[in-house]
Amino acid sequence: MLRVCHEKEFCQYADLAYELAIDKTRSAYPSYSDGIKTKAMFLTRSKKAFTRENEEILLFEEEGIIKGWIHYYWLADDKYISTVSFNIADHFARALDEFIKLLEDRFSSYELYLGFSKENRMAIAYMANNDFKCIDISNNNTAFLDKYQINASNQDVVRINKDNYHYFSKLHQKLQGEMYWNTERIYADLDNWVILAKLKGNDVLGSIYYQLDDSGWFEIFGFDRKDGLYDARVHFELLSEAMNIAKGKGAEYMTYFCDDEEQTTVSKCGFEFIDRYIGYKRYL
Repeated sequence: MLRVCHEKEFCQYADLAYELAIDKTRSAYPSYSDGIKTKAMFLTRSKKAFTRENEEILLFEEEGIIKGWIHYYWLADDKYISTVSFNIADHFARALDEFIKLLEDRFSSYELYLGFSKENRMAIAYMANNDFKCIDISNNNTAFLDKYQINASNQDVVRINKDNYHYFSKLHQKLQGEMYWNTERIYADLDNWVILAKLKGNDVLGSIYYQLDDSGWFEIFGFDRKDGLYDARVHFELLSEAMNIAKGKGAEYMTYFCDDEEQTTVSKCGFEFIDRYIGYKRYL
């Protein structure tokens, strides 16, 4: 059974929720076993559910015993729902069933986005048999920037702004697919992004982009390739400059979800492999 977690009982169940959060087999993304996020970060983020109108924590109870919680949020303008944490000790499929039924009753016509470690076999099996569309399979990597030595910048790698946004948009529009951060959303939020493009004359060979964050932790959101073809040299130059800028801004960590073809270059730049991520979407 799912029921709303009230603020007065938060402390009673927070430790259990965190213990599950660091277990890849019993949790969802965002991952708390990435070497970056801490228990203090988990508790701080979770408490925000009680101060925001578009968030809620649901306790999952089985035979009178609390087995975990689901912390979710929704964006009404975008009809988008996802989770801050989905940490269940037992009966993961039952918790998913109840959660989806609740969402279908309250948020009809929204799209639900969920992500799990490949190690969470209960969730992966459920997704495959319950009308979820797999939209992403990637490798979760972390760069610990205190170990990173800044590389020389390449003059053909340029920072994107509103004046030269066309370099990025003409490439990203072809590749964005069902990605939430499409060309229009990134442009509207451009002050909070670092976007780099590798140019050859007026030709864009590739671009890489990530959001700024004052926590000292940045995440690469994507690497767009010209004509969909992989060029390891272009990738290395863009990723190195992205890391240069992040370290220059005092960042401690950088996260990158990459595909198998990119993994060798990502490792060469100093990232450490953390986990295999699988992302899903379902129309409610």
